[in-house]
Amino acid sequence: MSASDARTGDDKVESALRKAGWRVCAPPERDLKPGATAVRTTHGLLPGVRVYLLHVDRELSGLIVAGAAQADPHELLAEAGRLAGPIAEQHHRRTWRQRPLPFRYGTNGHVWCFLNALDAEDLDGSPSPDAPQGGARSRYVFAPARPATVARWKREAVRNPDAASLRARLRRLPEIHLDPQRQLYAAQRRAIHGLEDSLAADNPRALIQMATGAGKTYTVVQASYRLLRHAGAHRVLFLVDRYNLGEQAYLEYRGFRPSDSRKSLRDEFPLKHLVGGRSGLADSDKIVITTIQRLWCMLTDRTPPDPGSEEAQSFEAGGTAGLGNRLPEVRYSSKLPPDYFDFIVIDECHRSIYGAWRPVLEYFDAHIVGLTATPVGPTFAFFQNNLVSQYTYEEAVADKVNVDYDVYRISTRITREGSTIPSTIEAIAPDGSIEKINTVLAQVDRVTREQHWHQQQEDEEYTAAELNDRFESTSQIHTVIQTFKERLFTEIFPPDVDPDTGEVLHQRTVVPKTLIFAATNRHADAIVAEVLKVWNAGQRFCQKINSETTDPTKAIKEFRNEPETRIAVTVDMIATGTDIPALECLVFMRDVRTWSYFEQMKGRGARIIRPEDLQKVTEDALYKDRFVIVDVVGVTEHAMVDARPLVRDDQGELPSLERLLKACEEGRPLGVTDVATLAGRLSRLGQRLNQKQLTLIEACAGGRKLTELVTELVRATDPDLLAEERTRVIRESGTADGMVPSEAQPQLAVDGDAIVAEALAEALRPFVESAGLRDALLEAARRRWIKIDHLSQDGGVIAEGVTDLKRAERTVADWHQYMEARKDRFADLRVAFQERRPLSEVRAQIDEVLSLVSPPQRRWTGQQLWKAYVDLGIARQQRRRNAGLPELISVLRYELGLDGDVLRPYRDTVELRFHEWLARQQTAGATFTEEQRSWLRRIVNVVATSATVSVEALDQHALSRAEGGWSRFREVFKGGLRTPDELIEELDRELGA
Repeated sequence: MSASDARTGDDKVESALRKAGWRVCAPPERDLKPGATAVRTTHGLLPGVRVYLLHVDRELSGLIVAGAAQADPHELLAEAGRLAGPIAEQHHRRTWRQRPLPFRYGTNGHVWCFLNALDAEDLDGSPSPDAPQGGARSRYVFAPARPATVARWKREAVRNPDAASLRARLRRLPEIHLDPQRQLYAAQRRAIHGLEDSLAADNPRALIQMATGAGKTYTVVQASYRLLRHAGAHRVLFLVDRYNLGEQAYLEYRGFRPSDSRKSLRDEFPLKHLVGGRSGLADSDKIVITTIQRLWCMLTDRTPPDPGSEEAQSFEAGGTAGLGNRLPEVRYSSKLPPDYFDFIVIDECHRSIYGAWRPVLEYFDAHIVGLTATPVGPTFAFFQNNLVSQYTYEEAVADKVNVDYDVYRISTRITREGSTIPSTIEAIAPDGSIEKINTVLAQVDRVTREQHWHQQQEDEEYTAAELNDRFESTSQIHTVIQTFKERLFTEIFPPDVDPDTGEVLHQRTVVPKTLIFAATNRHADAIVAEVLKVWNAGQRFCQKINSETTDPTKAIKEFRNEPETRIAVTVDMIATGTDIPALECLVFMRDVRTWSYFEQMKGRGARIIRPEDLQKVTEDALYKDRFVIVDVVGVTEHAMVDARPLVRDDQGELPSLERLLKACEEGRPLGVTDVATLAGRLSRLGQRLNQKQLTLIEACAGGRKLTELVTELVRATDPDLLAEERTRVIRESGTADGMVPSEAQPQLAVDGDAIVAEALAEALRPFVESAGLRDALLEAARRRWIKIDHLSQDGGVIAEGVTDLKRAERTVADWHQYMEARKDRFADLRVAFQERRPLSEVRAQIDEVLSLVSPPQRRWTGQQLWKAYVDLGIARQQRRRNAGLPELISVLRYELGLDGDVLRPYRDTVELRFHEWLARQQTAGATFTEEQRSWLRRIVNVVATSATVSVEALDQHALSRAEGGWSRFREVFKGGLRTPDELIEELDRELGA
């Protein structure tokens, strides 16, 4: 190692120390000032290695071993461990607690490695009984801790000598305390236990997967409180990807009242939601909520825009905050140092927050916890495959944490096939003759809504894939909305009908809270207008809620709470995270190909809600036991793919047209890939421009058409054409037979590269030389027109409820496998059925076999199983909804082979038993009056719908209650061979279970 290398490393180390607030000095200078100092000394045995002794509160508390730039930080840290004891003995009187120095660093100036010996030792230096084998674990850090942080670590260690560090305290968290106002679900308990077990094992990252609507945020609120209160965590960061989701998290934290404290969480641990451009942090803030883009602004002293501004969109979700394709540069910030947070929670972490923004996350010396309902490959990779808790959608439905869903398909001819816009249409003239009239269509700018009329020059076909991209069909939108309205209360939300009498028990008339997903802002506008027209409703009935909405947070709140707003239309504003429990219907008028995004969108309808709260906004809804996906575009029918991160580690994002043209303006060379990208972008742009725009571009290009410019770009990147040109050069420069002397080949290789560069430069010349052309192209790209097809008449409507056969097949197959693995348990259930044991005993057996299914396996309920058997046609001609114990008994009897090869409806079983019982009575000489027979039929109906009958049931069941209930039954059967009570008990035994 050279002296200059050593000096460079020392400069970096000392610069990092000074930025963190340390005064670096030589031993004689140590006592000149009382502040925290890093005393520079040399290593007695290792040349070029320096040792910095860290003094805080006039006590020697830690050390840094610094080596050359090529040195291994782990080896330097190991050396710090070897020196910690001897140096403490050498400076015995000045050493904190007269123990080996606990805070140790090894660094080469570029990378810092840190170890806190208190993670595995008690304050007196003895090993902790619950410490991991091998002692404390080291970790990489961005920079050394601040003196104030070291001082805080020391104070905490003195207060907790047997759990002297945060990581030591994480191994000793007490049992979970419940919020008395809201009990935790079992899944939430498992998530907290799993997270705390992971933290106790000192895993730096942990992933919690919980179904949408299962209470992820509330789970983390509970966990955050425990980490702050019982583990002594200093500060927690909660990252969201949208402002409105941050507001929801803020309200969840603010409303939490711990059961073991008289104070609310926010009173005990101050809460801060960073929203405005000028909002900042105070040292007292313990829980901070923000987006990662705003966090980066704080790190770099930038002022983010205020929420609601046009620029604010780039500071949410996948926004780049002006970075473009660049990764954010992270430098040390004294306002937000690396040791500022102990824990970082990433909400909706299936997104690409850990792709482009990974440097910001890894700047902090903090445990990272991810929350998601839909993890994908990159999610697992970032969290090091440490899935600490899993709670699936099926489990959430089984636990009644979420509601299940049905799918209703609305398909039209244009949706399936597209259409053709004719260049002329025929009309009848006043004299009766037929004349042809040129077609004139509106073209609308999707951004500004500016409208131009355009004469159609020729017939133009468009496909279903181009619908709402390049073309919009007014008839298609009308047909879908009209069909949705017509079928809403007959098929989508059908009336509840008594299965015995056919009587309508309940008919809904109020439009359920409905969310429609549109393809674009322009599409959303058209849908809102059509909804208002079809329903003949006022403006508040249906509203668009999107990023361009004046106050989206207020609009979402009104949609959630106000009865007047029945339908909301969005592109992606409410697609994820937003909590609107009263939603009962999701209408997909846009396609989604990403599995995780679709699951998030679907999750908007899965939230449970108490009946009384639902009725506040939808007065005629009795309860929410399901939601309906109305599929207009086939989103539930095609295969989904995992989400693609915005920036892949192995492939940069394709540059934008603006960036490519900017490179041309600045004269920067573009490679083959960039030029090919430019050709592709211009080709797609040309397909959606009108003649006026194309003419303007042609004028700016010196009379050359856009297609010609694109062709030249394509030719300049064509490998075959370039190879031909290279061959030509070689032929002209080589010998007569085309062979090239070996000594000339390197030069020809250079010439070949020059050929490529020259071809690219020539193709790019118009874009480099003409500022007018660049401006015209950018203006055209920003003004994206869509043609409004008001001529094509839609039809061919197919509207019906559809079944998810794959889901049903998977459910039944898993159920078969489960029964096979537990033959003995089901054998006991078979005996209970065969011996006609009381329903209480049969039900206990059923509950037992169902309770053996444990997460993360699939969990079943009678409703889920019955629905699968109906969808597969095994339970033919049976209703799918509101299944209960009788339906579950039918499934079990079928699978146990008790009713033959056909699944027998439970009512049929009860009817068969009743006829057998009646035959035995007649054989014994018993007779029944007409009224008694009517009552016996009512008993059959009660058993068929509840698998049992009792005195109380006669007063509860509608048909028997209407005829006088138990009182009338007792009068009718008074004086018989059996008392009314004995008769009820016998019928329950003979007909039930």
